[in-house]
Amino acid sequence: MKPRKSTYIAHRWIGLIISLQLLAWSIGGLVFSVLDINEVRGSNDSKMISMVGIDAESVPAVLQGVIDQLGDGETMIGSIHLINRGLGAYWEIRDIENELLARVGLDGQLTELISPEQAQAIALEDFIPEAEVRRVELIEENQPSEYRGGPLPVYRVDLDHPKNPHIYVDATTGRINARRNDTWRTFDFFWMLHIMDYKDRDNFNHSLLIIASVFAVAASGTGIMLWGWRLIPKYFRRRQKVSA
Repeated sequence: MKPRKSTYIAHRWIGLIISLQLLAWSIGGLVFSVLDINEVRGSNDSKMISMVGIDAESVPAVLQGVIDQLGDGETMIGSIHLINRGLGAYWEIRDIENELLARVGLDGQLTELISPEQAQAIALEDFIPEAEVRRVELIEENQPSEYRGGPLPVYRVDLDHPKNPHIYVDATTGRINARRNDTWRTFDFFWMLHIMDYKDRDNFNHSLLIIASVFAVAASGTGIMLWGWRLIPKYFRRRQKVSA
């Protein structure tokens, strides 16, 4: 079998095998370039919460007792912030890996989980357009796919709005951990197709994607070879006619 013919057959079959995934990659790339990333993240519809940091020398006396309790010789405090997430001001003490160690009221008392009503108030305060709360749910295990990998426990506040927003409010701090809407879900669906991780939608270092990429490179390479075999002889024939 001649090299050109075998290359054509390989190109045809490889192209047929990989064609749907190539289409998915192309459509996904188009979707990613068209969608506003701030709309995907929900930033366009949210208010930004500010934090005020303090240094070790200005720690108020009301916090000193809590800090002494945390100072077991192994725990290293990385930051102390005074922050109002819509429930009044609280101190957040975190370690050097940004893990929450304690949430302390202005009176020096440790706080417990926020209530569903407080989570609802935080979500409504954060979401700029007018909306009503459809549902509030405390999630302590088995995160939904749109909140995969997020810290628990968390409240999911579903808002009645054309964008179908879900606001995920940390049940410990009142922090908004994630904002999800229909634009994000569209982005996430095509991201899943793009990286071919149909379960977790986060892993792009797996064998299926690598195999598909090899096939895509092979299809492109054999296509270039076929074009080369067609154009090069024509080029030399044209040169010969000019020389004659």
